[in-house]
Amino acid sequence: MKGSLMCSAESWAWRAVMPALIIGGNAAGMTLFVIAVLRTVNWWRDRRTASWQWRRGSILWMAYFGLQLLGGLWSNDLDGWRLSLEVKSALWFLPVMLAMPGQKVARDFWWSLGWSVTFYLSWRMLRAGWYQWVLDVPSEWRYARFSGDVHPTYMSLHLAVAFLGLGAHWGSAMKPYFLWGVTALFAVSMGMLGSKAGIMAALIVAGLRLTMMWPRWGKKKWGQLSTALPTGALRWGAFLVLVLVSTWSMSSNRFAEMSSATAVMTDSKAPVQSSSAGRVMVWQTSLEIIQAHPFGVGTGDVVPELMARYERDGLDYASDRRLNPHNQWLQAGVAFGWPGMAILTMAFLAYLMQAWRNGDGALLLCVVLTMLHAGVESVFEVQRGVVFIMWMLMVQLPVSDKTPQA
Repeated sequence: MKGSLMCSAESWAWRAVMPALIIGGNAAGMTLFVIAVLRTVNWWRDRRTASWQWRRGSILWMAYFGLQLLGGLWSNDLDGWRLSLEVKSALWFLPVMLAMPGQKVARDFWWSLGWSVTFYLSWRMLRAGWYQWVLDVPSEWRYARFSGDVHPTYMSLHLAVAFLGLGAHWGSAMKPYFLWGVTALFAVSMGMLGSKAGIMAALIVAGLRLTMMWPRWGKKKWGQLSTALPTGALRWGAFLVLVLVSTWSMSSNRFAEMSSATAVMTDSKAPVQSSSAGRVMVWQTSLEIIQAHPFGVGTGDVVPELMARYERDGLDYASDRRLNPHNQWLQAGVAFGWPGMAILTMAFLAYLMQAWRNGDGALLLCVVLTMLHAGVESVFEVQRGVVFIMWMLMVQLPVSDKTPQA
């Protein structure tokens, strides 16, 4: 009885991770600490003689964390270095926790993700409706006001991954009308969130998913990727169309501002008038630093080095917001130079190859989503990014000794 209760407690602790990430603050850290205690106790009591089951590719993420440690050797800002280690500890913590012999947690991941996103978006919809019709404040339907404390880009990533698993990995017992209701909620919310990267990534992945269903692929490799994904071409098509419609009606101005980025690319003195233009300037500054420091400026000195160049070049938009590189490869390059960018690239390519080899469409599309978001955000610089991404990948990867995955 006691063992059963401990296993149940661990399962619910894993299911609390996604709500904790949405809440923010210290909630995620405390939840992961509870998981560490429960899983270690269960392992010691029941499975300490069993072999550890390391996920393929785990060594690359632990090597990337190792660079975070070594980066302190040439960092002037040691407080920034320590903060970076704390935020990115999931790079080693989750591979170790899921290598430790214990109960499977893939089901807990999908349950936690799917229902947390569903309830959070439902609440944001109700809240926006209350402001619109009771308080006569119509501004709560769009972008950051709709997403709340969660950045729209990260919520878009969570939403897109949750939809990938809807009907197969979670919500498989839903009535058809409820399944369609959640599909509509997710699609409309994607447009309201207004994250350009999130919307484009969701459309790309939905398009890829639909092509996997084409009869012409038959038994070819691309068609075989469908076996790990929910079926229903009509529902996937409806999702794609609803995302387009909601984006056009709620967030079209967000895409219209992208034209200002073109001006910045062609004229270095053009004013920064949008987040898109701001990203271009930040990317250019980051590349300049990488060229000057092939082995990076150190883990703690990324933002100070960027700030010095922002102020030198009069980039008020970036300096006022203390912007990081807004690209995970450039983030790695500024911190650790080409070695950091190489390890990051090898990790993602290894997972794409693993997914293709195993015919795992869910893993492949999850990696594609992550890479698309990593192209416009430094996704490992906040817990909502690094904890979520590492958990998502670790529960889907096969173990190195061919034993069943968690």
